[in-house]
Amino acid sequence: MKSFFQTFVMSLIVCYVIFFFVGGLIFENLWALLMLIALVISILINQFIYLETKIEELETRIKTLEKPSEHED
Repeated sequence: MKSFFQTFVMSLIVCYVIFFFVGGLIFENLWALLMLIALVISILINQFIYLETKIEELETRIKTLEKPSEHED
């Protein structure tokens, strides 16, 4: 739980700094706001897809490692 709060506070500070300096430019233009939201969503989706691919690779590796031990019994 402590690491979650540390990450949350760090991201809150970074967001505050970004919005303080760039927020006026982003919120004045609808297209810039739309692109910012799309960027954040695409980064999140891309990370989930990457993690799903890594999990599938690990599952196949585990299955191949377990197969020889099943035949020895």
